[in-house]
Amino acid sequence: MTVWAFNQVDNDDCKNKIYQSFKNGISRFGWSQKDEHNLKGEKWTDWHSNQLFLLQIRKGDWIVHINTPSYGKCIAGRVKTEYNFDEGLECWGIKDFRHFFEIDKETIIEFDRQDPNILPTVNLRPRQRYHRIYAVDDFLQSIENLKNNAVNLQKGESKEVYHLRDKTNSYLEEITKLLHDTHKSKKLERFMANVFRKLPNVVDVNENGFGWKTDFGADLIITTKTSIGNLDFENIIVVQIKSFEGKHYDLNAVDQVKTGIEKYNANAGIIITTAEKTEQLENKIQEISNEIGKPIDLIAGEDVAKFVIKYAADLIFNLEIQ
Repeated sequence: MTVWAFNQVDNDDCKNKIYQSFKNGISRFGWSQKDEHNLKGEKWTDWHSNQLFLLQIRKGDWIVHINTPSYGKCIAGRVKTEYNFDEGLECWGIKDFRHFFEIDKETIIEFDRQDPNILPTVNLRPRQRYHRIYAVDDFLQSIENLKNNAVNLQKGESKEVYHLRDKTNSYLEEITKLLHDTHKSKKLERFMANVFRKLPNVVDVNENGFGWKTDFGADLIITTKTSIGNLDFENIIVVQIKSFEGKHYDLNAVDQVKTGIEKYNANAGIIITTAEKTEQLENKIQEISNEIGKPIDLIAGEDVAKFVIKYAADLIFNLEIQ
């Protein structure tokens, strides 16, 4: 599938006629005043060669008319039939825009090319009569975004930053998977201990034993300290870490955190798992948290990658500038 972008025509009356034609299911292209300009003819000239790309447009492709009906506005639709030639439109006192394609009217959509739903990789800034939009997947995603008004920018956020974040989100799951693959069991506990040491207000990270029988449910014991004036407040958090894959259905970690909180008189608990969270796991955490009257947090799946990147990006990326 190919996406074709046609640039505006300079004459406002012709531009409006092209726009109305498209809305009625016919996309038109100019440079076709004479009968012999029909690309289905037997004789081709240099004139024809400038329009031969039209024969490459296939059913199922998309055509976008840019700056139509006005500057910054676009209208697009999926091609229903391949190249045809008819009587065209009355423009400049002559017949023109006789090259045409039928468009599936159910797919026609109008939008502003600066709309935040349009991915920045979709080139809607023509430099010539036509061009191809090579970011096909992003174009189709943009169409879906427009249909659902999927993108809502936060105050001060640009659409470029929004879509950059959206695309980089796809790497978070992979980073968590790499953590699981490269750090098994106690290796992941040691890695996360180094992450916690970089958190603000953390004053101590105790790597607590090896295994259930010796750590009493706390792989890590985190001590944080905050101060108000001359007053210091200290909190203890127990952390249970699981290097799992797939979905996390095992509920033992919740009971282990409960034991750790009770054993070390902790103020809260955290479960970190490289697997994806499940409803069963979340419900069990809430149940135990209510039972003991202390908060238990869950960091799972791609949120593990987010946590590491936020506080210890240098542990997974080489940030040195050469």
